[in-house]
Amino acid sequence: MRKIADAHSDYLAFNTLNESDGRLFDHADIPRMKAGGVSLQTMAVWVPAEHENAAEAGLEQIRFLNTLVMQYTDVQICTRPEHLTQDHGINVLLAIESGESIGCRTVNIQKVYDLGARMLSLTWNGENEFASGCMADGGLKPEGRKAIDELNCLAMALDVSHLNEQGFWEAVEGYEHKPCASHSCVYDLCPVPRNLKRNQIDKIISQNGFIGVNFYPEFLRNGKVADIGDIIHHIEYILDMGGEDCVGFGSDFCGIQYTPKGLASIADFQKLPEEMGRRGFADSLIDKICYGNFARYVLEFLH
Repeated sequence: MRKIADAHSDYLAFNTLNESDGRLFDHADIPRMKAGGVSLQTMAVWVPAEHENAAEAGLEQIRFLNTLVMQYTDVQICTRPEHLTQDHGINVLLAIESGESIGCRTVNIQKVYDLGARMLSLTWNGENEFASGCMADGGLKPEGRKAIDELNCLAMALDVSHLNEQGFWEAVEGYEHKPCASHSCVYDLCPVPRNLKRNQIDKIISQNGFIGVNFYPEFLRNGKVADIGDIIHHIEYILDMGGEDCVGFGSDFCGIQYTPKGLASIADFQKLPEEMGRRGFADSLIDKICYGNFARYVLEFLH
């Protein structure tokens, strides 16, 4: 079984938010992660912008993760280099998805860092006090620039998924470390606002960052139906651009309404390296895509 690193899941939100409008889905739990060979899993704290107490809801998700770690002795929050190098079971990278999850207050970045978070994205799809997402206009706001400064000081990973183009370029210009797009696909293959254009992909590769290909069919093929081959097609595009050391998975399990054929849940992850093998990918390249590239990226933010 190949080791798997998944750069994005909404598992925490699924287990804590009472979502009435169908934005969270049952694609993962610890037994299914183990069945899929997941060794490194980003668990994102995500709270919808309209939530009446978003910052508290975000903290509830972190408390849920702490309870999970107490329940499973082979699950740990990954905050130090030795956590990643130990064969411990499942290492969880705690991430903050969108400023709303910390009340859009820069002062709270240090607080969630102290609670174990090592990655943060400024926005979801809309506009907030930090910046504008892919469905809104405008770039970084003054508070967003302060947030980038704080990420620089903490050496905390910046996730550019969900930012619009202007925000992307302003964020990476001000960010002093290697950026990632934890759960994004290729715009040239599926032209939707959430996907990365070629020059954005080139920028991330040139800085030795990371791109996790999203499993959502509407980002893979702009429709409700996709399959494992579509995921590999997006990976191959990034490989052809020189991204052998920078591409991997960002499934978005628990946060996508539809999944590709054959990938009903996180337990099905091994089907991806199996298909890569059938297509003639070298073993060493499969290992990089499945685990090594994201593990390399994450290790730079553990200290």
